[in-house]
Amino acid sequence: MKNWKRRLSAVIASCIALTATGITAVPAHAARTVALSPDDTYAINNGVFEGWGTSLCWWANRVGYSDSLAQKCADTFFGENGLRLNIARFNIGGGDNPTHNHITRTDSNMPGYTKYQNGTVTYDWSADANQRNVLQRCIKAAGDDMIVEMFSNSPPYWMCKSGCSTGNNNPGANNLKDDCYDDFAEYLAEVCKHYKEEWGVTIQSVEAMNEPYTNFWGAGSAKQEGCHFDIGNSESTIILELQKSMAKRGMEDVIISASDETSIDTQIDAYNALSGDAKKAVGRIDTHTYGGSKRSQLKDLALSAGKNLWMSEVDGNGASGQNAGAMAPGLWLSERITADCNGLNASAWILWQVIDKHVCAAGYMGKKDSGMVDMTKGFWGTAVADHDQDTIVLSKKYYCFGQYTRYIRPGMIMLNCSGNTMAAYDKENGQVVIVSYNTSAGNSDMVYDLSAFSQVGTEAKTIRTSNSEEWKDVGASKLNGSQLAVSLAPNSVTTFIIDGVKGSIERENKIDLKGKQVTGTNSWHDDESTGPEKAFDGNKATFFDGVGDGYTQVDLGETYDLEEFGYCPRSGYEYRAIDGMIQVSDDGQNWETVYTVTGEPSYGMHYYKPETPVSARYVRYAVPSGAPKNSANKDSVYCCNIAEIELYGKPHTAETTTTTETEPPKPQKLKGDVDANGKVAVADAVMLVKYLVTSEDKVTDPEAADMNEDGILNGTDLSLLKCELLK
Repeated sequence: MKNWKRRLSAVIASCIALTATGITAVPAHAARTVALSPDDTYAINNGVFEGWGTSLCWWANRVGYSDSLAQKCADTFFGENGLRLNIARFNIGGGDNPTHNHITRTDSNMPGYTKYQNGTVTYDWSADANQRNVLQRCIKAAGDDMIVEMFSNSPPYWMCKSGCSTGNNNPGANNLKDDCYDDFAEYLAEVCKHYKEEWGVTIQSVEAMNEPYTNFWGAGSAKQEGCHFDIGNSESTIILELQKSMAKRGMEDVIISASDETSIDTQIDAYNALSGDAKKAVGRIDTHTYGGSKRSQLKDLALSAGKNLWMSEVDGNGASGQNAGAMAPGLWLSERITADCNGLNASAWILWQVIDKHVCAAGYMGKKDSGMVDMTKGFWGTAVADHDQDTIVLSKKYYCFGQYTRYIRPGMIMLNCSGNTMAAYDKENGQVVIVSYNTSAGNSDMVYDLSAFSQVGTEAKTIRTSNSEEWKDVGASKLNGSQLAVSLAPNSVTTFIIDGVKGSIERENKIDLKGKQVTGTNSWHDDESTGPEKAFDGNKATFFDGVGDGYTQVDLGETYDLEEFGYCPRSGYEYRAIDGMIQVSDDGQNWETVYTVTGEPSYGMHYYKPETPVSARYVRYAVPSGAPKNSANKDSVYCCNIAEIELYGKPHTAETTTTTETEPPKPQKLKGDVDANGKVAVADAVMLVKYLVTSEDKVTDPEAADMNEDGILNGTDLSLLKCELLK
């Protein structure tokens, strides 16, 4: 009791000081709001998530000699009590010339399945037993959700121009012999058939290339197999040959994916350069995200081509956070997962390899292992295999990964988010899963708005990983109506699981804006493709790229009684929506603001429903003049960026506005008059503070206290009330 009284006294004193002096107060930092909607989902694969995974090479090649380590890996990464991964990318090794000894890593010298002697080729199905041992155990651990993709880094050495499976003598040139495209396709298809028929492996997809349009792969490399393919004809040829070879074996249902370019931007160029037939043969676009930035463009390309899209490989030695210690690598990974999934709308996210380092005093196959890593700094992988101790050493990066993989599950519908958050909706089980990271050294306030759902539960199970916690159940977080307000711990990743959720609210009387007259200010560089009409075209992927003092408006042709307004900010520029205004007018000249965006919204549709319908013929979205007056927008002026406006209502009739003497108009509420005495004063702030810090007190007029009209009384309302007192 004493603690809250001390806090109350301090806040009251600050309120009095604010009104008694001319000092300009800085409002308390507003919580970041993330609006979630069952109607605002990933576009790829109809929003259905396929899962999380890892490539098995090279770590499975290294640990698979040991049944003990192989099983521990299967349980740790694919098992119910581990990461619960469900996608394994199995490497069909080409196999280097047996006389070569230049690959020095203990894990990356992948065996091939053929023996070549004097022009005669035979298959050795005992090859690659280590990787296969791990695969079979992972399949059992993952259960029915398991997905297997077969992929290749290089053809067998005897098909290569250099006679070496690590690349051409010129790393930027094709290494597959011109007359061996069909031979290579036959090799891949034959391995797939054998795994299916002899070892019972269900194969979802196959990929003939890995980062093909690079100059990474050179003959005599100490690192790994690799093969350059030029974009265009070379990549098209191997795709079509693989399609024929798979069909010849009755495996037409196996998806052919392409082309695992190392860069997002290169992936766009590579797909566009494919022949028409090759594009038809490709069932899914696989991309790595080591480079490039055009995530939304690749997403749009996949959608226009009617293809699914995977993020099929990435990792790195990055670190993030503020004095984050062991959490730094995990926070970096969280940033990558969130950016890739939300930006690409990817239906799967796959880490390169969960184990990249090995500890073994004796080494392996005459080579020396890499040894233990400093887990407080950036490192590849999520764990280290200690062969001497027969154990898997886990890191905070592993546990951060699990905050996503354990709870966002295959079959869930991915919800569009922005910033530091990912979310998914499990319609069948009535559950929403939210994962957010905090890279700051202090708490980060968040509000998750689920008002677009017709029903939500009363609390959220909360699981957290931080420097002192690993998948810790930290108790239930209570919802206030349809909103979950929380404070993320410093340098942490937190998962919220909300049960009792039901789908979307049915909105009626949507106004068809097609053909309506749209006008507005010019767009950036007068670009017609981002003009004001893009805000009313029914497509959230397009946007109005307006500049300072900008607006876009629609003439409805007649007066409507507007019941609800919807808006979607421009993706990647959501901060520019703060302080944006929805305004209405009868004549297109005199405007009334009916709604102002008060916090940074997430990407996706947001809705505002006034208490009574608003009559107007013209509606516009506009921004204030001058420099932004909020901390999130660092631009020099407000820029009018908006992706979509939706309007709901009916044509106006005299009948809808007729009033009687017995029903006079409701008096206008005085915002901030918390105690309902007809004026706004320090006493109002004191009453609101008492309510916020203890449930024993109440406010006289909750509606007047709700300064930002979001249906919740919190610190944001108190900050806005303080600003009102300063005026």
